[in-house]
Amino acid sequence: MKRILPWILLLLGLALLAGGGYAAWREVEFRRGAIETDGRVVEMISSTSHDRERGTSRTYAPVFTFALPSGKLQRAEGGVFANPPCCRVGDTIRVRYRPEAPERAQMTGFMESWFVASMLGGFGLVLTLIASAVMRMAKPGFAGVAPPLPAPAGPMPGAPMTFSVPLAGLRRIDTPGGPRWILQARWADPRSGVQRLFESEPLPFDPVPQMRSMSAVSVAFDPGVPDGPSWMDLSFLREPDADATVVQRRG
Repeated sequence: MKRILPWILLLLGLALLAGGGYAAWREVEFRRGAIETDGRVVEMISSTSHDRERGTSRTYAPVFTFALPSGKLQRAEGGVFANPPCCRVGDTIRVRYRPEAPERAQMTGFMESWFVASMLGGFGLVLTLIASAVMRMAKPGFAGVAPPLPAPAGPMPGAPMTFSVPLAGLRRIDTPGGPRWILQARWADPRSGVQRLFESEPLPFDPVPQMRSMSAVSVAFDPGVPDGPSWMDLSFLREPDADATVVQRRG
């Protein structure tokens, strides 16, 4: 379920973004052949909703009239209910309508024109960003997230396996040739709970700047031999101002 949830959020976010885009397109198409004129609010209609936490709430939408070129007085209802109301009976407003469907007229302004598109697009963008972030954090090697440790079926003497081992720290030592850094990783046997600390060979440079986004490192060893040899893969490191890649180091 944890793997499916980000995809569900992503699909829902994309669907909401598509809905917001469609609503924006409908508004643009409506405006291409629309006519603007003055109108007057003649009534406020209400809508009641019930919520366990907030109780009963009431919202309002205007009913307005405007004159067509023929002189006929057209009546229409606003499409957005709000509390407090957007206007009062008797207020003069601007109205936008299509000549072929004047009964579908709407008031000018953000709420009538872009509220639906903004709401759908905003929720869709948030869900899409959340899904993308969850997917990114779930990838092995992401900072702060340790990759899952595979549990060996049983001891396999003489058959080393490669594990993604969480980083445990960095130890610095001073030598006659200058400071050296030893990378540490700690692994816990999922069967017995016994922990094992792995250390790399001394590195002639600090590897931290190249490993800021990492939380684990690959180590090959035989889980059935607690004190057996290990092999820490640091082939991705490069010495500063050098073209050669650091060789894989055995611990």
